[in-house]
Amino acid sequence: MQVSLSSSYRTASLALTAAAASLASSAALGGLTASNYFANAALSIDGMGSLGNQGQIQANVPVGSQVLGAYLYSTSIWNIAPLYAVNFNGTNLSLNSGTLLGPSANPAVTRRWDVTNIVRSVVNGGQGGLYNFNLTELGNNDGSVLVVAYSNASTQGRSALIYDGELATTGDVTRFNFANPYSGGNMLMSLASSFSMQPSDQVTQVDVRTSNNPNARRLTSSAGGADDGEQANGALITVGGIGDSAENPDPFASPFGGPRVDDELYNLALGNSANATPFITLGDSWAELSTINPSNDDNVFGMFVSADFMIDNPIPAPSTLALLGALGLAGRRRRR
Repeated sequence: MQVSLSSSYRTASLALTAAAASLASSAALGGLTASNYFANAALSIDGMGSLGNQGQIQANVPVGSQVLGAYLYSTSIWNIAPLYAVNFNGTNLSLNSGTLLGPSANPAVTRRWDVTNIVRSVVNGGQGGLYNFNLTELGNNDGSVLVVAYSNASTQGRSALIYDGELATTGDVTRFNFANPYSGGNMLMSLASSFSMQPSDQVTQVDVRTSNNPNARRLTSSAGGADDGEQANGALITVGGIGDSAENPDPFASPFGGPRVDDELYNLALGNSANATPFITLGDSWAELSTINPSNDDNVFGMFVSADFMIDNPIPAPSTLALLGALGLAGRRRRR
């Protein structure tokens, strides 16, 4: 199965060629942009938030694997404090050495650092399994997330995609167009979110539509919370990853009481307690995710996708980006 992404763009007087238009549709994913694509790869994802601003963050990589890329994210406390630099496994990472995520529409700041060499020096040739990395936030950040892409014999034919930026709290739509009808395989999706305390109304809701089922179907009503941190500003971080279940949560579970059911890790090839039918089914030609944050204060800054099948690289070539920039089209996004 091959996947391409599409967004609506401002009408331009200059017509694009069909090939350029196809690549242009991959330039933006709602408020998130595809920043990295890895063929024949899988992902390890983990989060850490601490009121003491230090602890350990992990990578789960099988023995014999090679690290293809590793990225550390850290985010500020929403509208309260600035973002501070971090120390990752003994290496100071200055703010200027990281990439500021856009579009900076929310009053929270998130930066991404490329820590591939640091992680590779520990994991490549290592014993495999869980690796611990020391992490110190040099100020009161709201938490951090580590994403590691790796390859080994078992990851052949799989694909991994890293999207980051800011989902619009007032509503975003993410659409995946399948070049070939869906024929099977898991499609894991992980959300990374900060400044979300539960029990409360601080949630992100996610609905799914597909070509076989064009009516909106609820994936979750309660994404968020401090699953990887603590229940206070300075530790409100969560991401689907190590230690989490790929079984989809009760789609209508209340965030106000009872046990937490949503760990921000989902599998679109599965159903849920409300409907056992998988979200993506054989023959689907597209899938669409609609997200909204009713309290208007969750900072969803990452979406990480790992599939058991190959997915087309959604990152346009540099020449296409230049063309889009010239037309004033790059970075435009469809918003509800």
